[in-house]
Amino acid sequence: MPAHLAAVLVALPEQDIHLPRSWREREVRQKVWYKAVPGFGQRPDFIARIGDVWLRSLEGRDPDSTFYLVSAPFLCSDPATGRTVEAQEPVRVPAGDCREAYVSQRVYQVRGDAAPMDVTAEAMPAMPQVTDADRARQLARGGRVTLDHSKLQFGPAMRWFVQYPETAQKGGPRAFSDWNRDHMAFVVWTGDRFELRDKVPRSQWPCDPVAPGDRACGGFPDSGPDLFVTASAPAPVVTTSP
Repeated sequence: MPAHLAAVLVALPEQDIHLPRSWREREVRQKVWYKAVPGFGQRPDFIARIGDVWLRSLEGRDPDSTFYLVSAPFLCSDPATGRTVEAQEPVRVPAGDCREAYVSQRVYQVRGDAAPMDVTAEAMPAMPQVTDADRARQLARGGRVTLDHSKLQFGPAMRWFVQYPETAQKGGPRAFSDWNRDHMAFVVWTGDRFELRDKVPRSQWPCDPVAPGDRACGGFPDSGPDLFVTASAPAPVVTTSP
């Protein structure tokens, strides 16, 4: 793993992440999957994965400051107290006192040689709000809200969407793809924070690579119409319910 990513994962405070520091120190010395991605900084961004844990560096315009989006077991599941997360299943934690935990994403900032500082509240917007009527319609159709972070290996964005069963009624003003989904909002890195946007240009939501001779943007994640990905400048920041 790139040294600065390994250092951040090891340095995360014990009270934040339900993985002991000794486990993290051992794991970052193993071979891991990682990839360099063009970003805002002088050095590229990197994304790396260890099992269910992944982190993505996000270089800022200040060369002495780097942000890190970390996806890890941050909230321990406690059935005795009823602590649960809507529409999520806890994952088995490989080490430590917490046996099952919920995976979520947090943003940390590192300035120079300082310890990572949790800046999630300032750098990550909340999930887009929906009206009670929209929420009732989603539930009636069996919808499940999902944050798609699969494109972080290609560009600077994630996407909130609602996934419906294939048996549910298809179509609607927010529908996209061939897979019965409704678009909610993109979550786009701007250089010092993430922002919600209703539409983004293709450069910020690249298509997955396809085999030679196959149609561009024809792979599973990208198949079907998507009116929310354009060839023009991104739309204004989302401020109201979609």
